[in-house]
Amino acid sequence: MADDSTAVDTATDTVSAAPSPAAEGAAAAPPPLGSPEGSAAADAPKPEGEKAADTKAEPVDYAKALAEVKLPEGMAISPETSKDAVALFTKHKLTADAVKDLTAFSAQQQKAGADGNAKAFAAQVAEWKAGAEKSTTAEERGTAKDAVLKVFPKELVSVFETFGLTNRADFIKAMGTLGKSLKDDAYVAGNAAANGSVNDARRLFPNSTMNP
Repeated sequence: MADDSTAVDTATDTVSAAPSPAAEGAAAAPPPLGSPEGSAAADAPKPEGEKAADTKAEPVDYAKALAEVKLPEGMAISPETSKDAVALFTKHKLTADAVKDLTAFSAQQQKAGADGNAKAFAAQVAEWKAGAEKSTTAEERGTAKDAVLKVFPKELVSVFETFGLTNRADFIKAMGTLGKSLKDDAYVAGNAAANGSVNDARRLFPNSTMNP
């Protein structure tokens, strides 16, 4: 009997020492998703796009950006142009720096174009003047100048000069002819005509070729 009891106890100790299937399965199972070991994707850095989405950009004050642009001398942005520009910049969501750079570049291009046109026009007027000095006489030019001042108001004469018209030979010759005719039709003072008509054209303009 004593030998049988010893054998049973030995068998029981051997079985309890062996790992159970349930314990093996628990060791092989992955850790829970919520645990630190199972959240490697959560610990990874977020893409740049997600970071940008988290931060809301403040709207750009385009009117202020335009006011800070350094324009070439003599140039300015009108209120109407500023309004259209702000609408365009808002549509394309430009940054303040982009607005300043593009506006300054556009102004420089316009200034260069205007300077080029002015230079070309000045050369053209100089060419007209040189040609007129060769094809007209000093007397014609003097007579033309007097005629222009008599026929046209000073404001209109200034317009002629601005556009170089007074330097053209054809204009000088035309106004010289007109000035000569004005000299020929000089006013002659006298008594009333025999028929009593004080507006008789033959009396007022005796040298006119229109008189019979």
